[in-house]
Amino acid sequence: MIAPIMQCRQLWGGLRACPAPFRRRLAIFAISGCRIVLSIAILSYVSRDMLAQQSHPSFADLQKRAEQARRSDQTQESVSLYRQAVTVRPSWAEGWWYLGTGLYELHRYSEARDAFHRLAVLRPKDGSAWAVMGLSEFELGKYDESLNHLTRAEELGMGDNREMVLVVRYHVVLLLNRSGQFERARDHMTAFAALGDVSPPIINAVGLSTLRFALLPTEIPPEKRELVTKAGQATWEPYLAGHPEQADHIFEEIVASYPREQNVHYAYGVHLLDSDPEQAMKEFQRELEITPAHVLARVQLVYLYLKQGDSEKGTELAREALKLDPNFFLTHNLMGRALLAGGHASAAIEELKTAVRLEPTSPESHFSLSEAYRNAGRTAEAAKERAEFERLKKPVSRTPGVMHSR
Repeated sequence: MIAPIMQCRQLWGGLRACPAPFRRRLAIFAISGCRIVLSIAILSYVSRDMLAQQSHPSFADLQKRAEQARRSDQTQESVSLYRQAVTVRPSWAEGWWYLGTGLYELHRYSEARDAFHRLAVLRPKDGSAWAVMGLSEFELGKYDESLNHLTRAEELGMGDNREMVLVVRYHVVLLLNRSGQFERARDHMTAFAALGDVSPPIINAVGLSTLRFALLPTEIPPEKRELVTKAGQATWEPYLAGHPEQADHIFEEIVASYPREQNVHYAYGVHLLDSDPEQAMKEFQRELEITPAHVLARVQLVYLYLKQGDSEKGTELAREALKLDPNFFLTHNLMGRALLAGGHASAAIEELKTAVRLEPTSPESHFSLSEAYRNAGRTAEAAKERAEFERLKKPVSRTPGVMHSR
């Protein structure tokens, strides 16, 4: 606007230099010229302002258009509009949520993860934000981060969204299997047991856990898919139907078809622990023939020998297990229990203290340590460990296939 005004001032300045007779006529032309110049300038200014408003829409306009696009299932358009809206107002948590879910639907998982990260910063106690961030990371193959964030989502809760709760739980099961945390994975299956879910994804997840294959379902080799499915069926379906004895037939088929496959005899032995402990012992021994370094087969055998009162054989196997895996709390737990059964309370206490240090949340280790203290006459320490056991203990899980300490 300044340039047109300066032009008009120059016109009026030029009039002063004209002879008086012509000044009046020229003034009329000057006034008309200035009007035209100023009108053009005003129109130009207004046009630029309107264009600026069109190229930089308001937050309210973006919000309205984004919601309309989302409700009309125009995902691409809604994502574009929500992205513009959160750029205008970065503190808009709802916008980050819909941007993230839209990107997830479009399989743009890296961008979705970033959107949910921003939402988690704004709402750190929103379990749903952590959930979809973890699911995005799962799709990106960032499995450690995914497990951490999905576990965080479960801790915080996801409200009444039952579908999201089950999706998150299923992915946690897969990731726990993949990381070798098979007992935790099976404990996580309780929700699906309650639903009576026997779908192929659940059966495969159970089969991987039963056979202790640290794999995702998509990573199962073609030649082992039938084995995994059968192991899942044997461990899962008969228990849900209330006929666990029907699992015997399936396990017998598995053992006959895969007699040299790692963990097959171990899984069958776990299944037989309650119903036929002598046959279970034979299965664990067969597993050791196939897999000489199998720690858990030794663990189960130690339990059985101690139950039979044979502390000598129990101690021998416990030493072998401890040597194979000195950082596993159960090997120290069993070594301590075997030493206690053999009358060596002081040595037992040291092993059991190590077990507690390695896994402070294990109620069994606190109980065993309390018994060792009591046996050694250290009543105050025994009472303290017994109290910790009472605090930590929980009802025995009825999830099919879970190995419980005996």
